[in-house]
Amino acid sequence: MRSILILLLSASTLLEAQNFSFNFNTNGRRVCLVDAEVNTETPSVTIHFLDAATNTNAFTDVYKRPLYGNGDAWIPVAAGLPPGTTEWSDAEVNAGETWEYQIRRTASWTYAGQTYDAIGYTVGAVLRDNSGYQGQMILLAADNVATGLPAKYTRLKKELTGEGWFVNEIVVPAADGWDSGDAVVGIREQIREMYANAPAGDKPKMLFILGHVPMPRSGSTSVTAPDAHDQNKGARGCDGYYADIDGVYTDMATFDPGGLETPLAVNLPGDFKWDQDFFPSELEMAFGRVDFADLTPGALSEIELTGRYLDRLSNYKTLADGFHMGRKTGFFFGYNNSNDGSYRTLPNLSGAANLVQNNAGAPHPQWIKDNGPFQVYMQNAAFPEIGQWEESGMDATVFSSDQSYWGFNDEPQSFYYSRIRALLSLDTRCLVALWTTSAVNTFHQACTGDPFGKAILETMNYNAGNNNVERPPQDWDTQNWWNRTHFSYNGDPTLRLYQTAPPSGLTISQLDNKAVLNWAPAPDADVIGYHIYKSATEFGVFERLTSSPISALEYTDEQYQQHDWYMVRAVQLAESGCGTFLNPSMGVFVQGSFPVSATVENSAAPGLGVFPNPADRLVTIVADFNVESLEILDARGIPVQRLNDLHQNKITLDISGLPAGVYLLKVINGTRSETREMVVI
Repeated sequence: MRSILILLLSASTLLEAQNFSFNFNTNGRRVCLVDAEVNTETPSVTIHFLDAATNTNAFTDVYKRPLYGNGDAWIPVAAGLPPGTTEWSDAEVNAGETWEYQIRRTASWTYAGQTYDAIGYTVGAVLRDNSGYQGQMILLAADNVATGLPAKYTRLKKELTGEGWFVNEIVVPAADGWDSGDAVVGIREQIREMYANAPAGDKPKMLFILGHVPMPRSGSTSVTAPDAHDQNKGARGCDGYYADIDGVYTDMATFDPGGLETPLAVNLPGDFKWDQDFFPSELEMAFGRVDFADLTPGALSEIELTGRYLDRLSNYKTLADGFHMGRKTGFFFGYNNSNDGSYRTLPNLSGAANLVQNNAGAPHPQWIKDNGPFQVYMQNAAFPEIGQWEESGMDATVFSSDQSYWGFNDEPQSFYYSRIRALLSLDTRCLVALWTTSAVNTFHQACTGDPFGKAILETMNYNAGNNNVERPPQDWDTQNWWNRTHFSYNGDPTLRLYQTAPPSGLTISQLDNKAVLNWAPAPDADVIGYHIYKSATEFGVFERLTSSPISALEYTDEQYQQHDWYMVRAVQLAESGCGTFLNPSMGVFVQGSFPVSATVENSAAPGLGVFPNPADRLVTIVADFNVESLEILDARGIPVQRLNDLHQNKITLDISGLPAGVYLLKVINGTRSETREMVVI
């Protein structure tokens, strides 16, 4: 029997903790206002019903599923909780698990003659561990950025590696305009090939578009335009085309109704502007674009603006002075669909007590400066003013607003168009800018410390078939908006909203053929320890060596090999409005250059032979010790083949399926491992 705990608390106590208003008779008919608290000693998740004081007649149901599960995975866990219930606890959770909860009040909202449920979301993160390998990603860069900012571009790759990503690079010629023709086809083929060649269990999850990479365009029908502004229909920007690995796009339609805002939106057969207004399949990767081409304000060039963005992105990830963004979120009460996104999302990111409503109105940047900084600020109405941002800055890591067409990022700046790119180029602390009219305004999953782009992807992929992130329909948030190809994300999609400062001063020294690492502590007082990682290459996959964070400022690796790379990350136990998780810092790196003594090497492994080497089909490994397991890594350090439970000293492998190149062959015996280079021809 499921154990259910219902506690009735003072409604006035809950209301006093809230720095925002919520009207059960309007927003509350569409939204269940919730956040969650986790007990880690006796694992449980307690959901707070923050609108309990005004809910006097509606019963509440609760469902749960593993985080990022599909719509069919929702499990009913509580039914008919009576009006006025303030909390419900789920004791059927374990440390290390992360559950997503959907809260429903049945038949509370009527739209277009049909009745719908009010819906809310929260997450129960029970000591979720975010310190492991994140997976593969693709950095798709314009060549003028990669060559014009070599040091900053390399630093970006290093920092992405330091956050647990394996970075695949694709560098393409920068576009010379906004109609890219068939260039987008060749780029997508490169992405799809890279995706196909990745290991089956480790496909790229993120696509970071840096610079003026050719812009895909899609759209060809009279679908509903933002606020019915029909001049914005047609072939608009569609970076999701690059992130959709298996979607089929056609180029046969004609859309030229006259009166379009830009001739770029005209769509003709064979022009490499796609017909689809809705993604033909779910996107495989989250994506984001940082593109400052053709901006008019200021005296800086595109490359200089890009460099400035990369500088403040680095400052954010390293918590440089002035870049600690805290744990608060904020919003302004604007249009209903965007308000509802704030209510479903922000209590989870910061907890209801740290959610602040702007009741003063414009100028928003000044209010944010006076009351922030904020992880996220959702303006929810009107286009943001460039002059106000220039004067007061933007002290929010993520900014969003909602006004018809200010957020299109697919043409040179004019009127409101591409203002979203211009704002992101300014010298502020803002790193992601969203246009919520495009319905990317529910992203509660980021409360677990996951990349912000991953949470946005869940909304982008929501459709009537998968039932993943459900919302009751209302004006400008109906099925006409779900799964639209014009979704855009401006900024780094890998960005995490919770910051931990890294350690510093990492050094490596030699002791009896062992590597001894030493480092200075991270400046945060609440760091619980450090994780140590190792890779055969500088930008490879870093394997975590420590099973739990260590408190010491020193670590000895007895399996050192010359040229190994090491990484150290500080770890905090972070708490959000949806639980607790281990939040690692960006890593700091050092490479071991000293050679291994031949005497010690021979005594540890009297013989390890690989022959023939080079080889094209069969290779034999012979060792003077019992080999328990064997792993082949490519030149980037990614495992491509592994054999376990061998318990023999002679193994013959068929390598005919491996592409030609240089590989690392790693054999393991207990706690000892030995590595040899293997060449496949």
